[in-house]
Amino acid sequence: MKKPIILSLKVKLGLLVAIIIMIIMTIVTYTSVIRQEKSMRNEMRSKAINMAQITGALALLGGNGEDPWAFAKQFLKFAPQLDSNILYVVITDAKNNIIDSEINTSLLKAITGDDSQKLQNQIPQAVKERLLKLSPSFVENVFDKLGHILPIDVILKPADNFIGTMSIGYSLYKFDSSVKTARTITLLFTLGFIVVGILASFGLSLNITKPIYKIVDAMKKVEQGDLNQHVDVKTKDEIQMLASSFNFMVEGLKEREHIKHTFKRYVSEHVAERLIKEREVSITGERKTATILFQDIRGFTSMSEQMSPEEVVAILNEYFTAMVDVIFGYEGTLDKYIGDAIMAVFGTPYSHQDDPLRAVKTAVDLQRTLKNLNTKWKGEGKDRFLAVGCGIATGPVVAGSIGSEKRLEYTVIGDTVNLASRIEGLTKGGQILICENTYKAVKDYISTKPLDMVYVKGKREPQQIYEVLYEL
Repeated sequence: MKKPIILSLKVKLGLLVAIIIMIIMTIVTYTSVIRQEKSMRNEMRSKAINMAQITGALALLGGNGEDPWAFAKQFLKFAPQLDSNILYVVITDAKNNIIDSEINTSLLKAITGDDSQKLQNQIPQAVKERLLKLSPSFVENVFDKLGHILPIDVILKPADNFIGTMSIGYSLYKFDSSVKTARTITLLFTLGFIVVGILASFGLSLNITKPIYKIVDAMKKVEQGDLNQHVDVKTKDEIQMLASSFNFMVEGLKEREHIKHTFKRYVSEHVAERLIKEREVSITGERKTATILFQDIRGFTSMSEQMSPEEVVAILNEYFTAMVDVIFGYEGTLDKYIGDAIMAVFGTPYSHQDDPLRAVKTAVDLQRTLKNLNTKWKGEGKDRFLAVGCGIATGPVVAGSIGSEKRLEYTVIGDTVNLASRIEGLTKGGQILICENTYKAVKDYISTKPLDMVYVKGKREPQQIYEVLYEL
């Protein structure tokens, strides 16, 4: 499949302006030349008629007993000098006999390249034959040699007495040359205007496309993941509006990436992408049913007192990394770290039908992961051994962004959160305790045993607690 030819905006604008200028100049030129030709043609025709009338009038001055053509014959010799465009003057009498003729030999030479006597004799004869409408082929052959001729025939008929005809051949040779020169000059001016127009259009298009290319380059960088783009365009037109919209879009993408990055701190990347794509997250506050998991390291406070700060931080970082990977593996949400404790949520911002079961399975895998971590540390010769207890509760919570205008945190609050925390406080190292609601949701899938009814802070009635039975 052939790749389509892409014309840049600069080329398109240049061609458009050039075509517009060409059309305008062609119309103007055509109109101007046509008017000029018409005006010159009318002027020459008027001159030819006036010349013929003057010559004819002189023929009438001869009087009785004199040659009636005497004055006309004398004037005839000066006619070409009075107007250089007169090629021939021929006088015929009432019987169409040629009385006299005068040929402008210099003009004849310029037109035909032939001023021979033969051609000079043929011209009056052709004029006569034309008047008599005889020998059309001969007449056509002679007049074809003479080029563009404007023939004027003035009938001399004083007092209704026809005495002859005055025929003048007005050559348009010089007129055609002038028109050709005018057309050439006009064409050159048109071409000049087109060139200037193209250059001006390219300059204009460059001024238009330069900010567009800036926007395009910025878009390509955004497409590659670089959101640190801001296009500064101050053209005070639609392009500036386009640039402003682009900048607004980039800011929106930055905010989206920030939200995405923020969610990735609390949920797995898969869940974060899904939440942003489906736009089902409410950060303003909503009531939901969720399962809360608290996990705390037993005896870590006394253990940390025997370590350097660097060792404490190193242990916690490695521990938290392993634990969070397990939580994200079950698509849970990391709510927060509380010292050496972890609070995780299942059911918000994205919920599943088996969130309680996911939370319990997470707690079991957390214990197994910690066992592997302890084994690893022992193999490395590090004097470290951690034991954790997990408390889980299921119930209604309020989820949303909580905090001040300067700092917000997406979290969950409510009695269920407090209950999970209190249950975790009852655990021993390696123990997983769950509340009654959680038990009801997982009893068909997880082995448990009931413990004694216990009073927990914040509850008036004693709570039934269950211990999850599992194998490491």
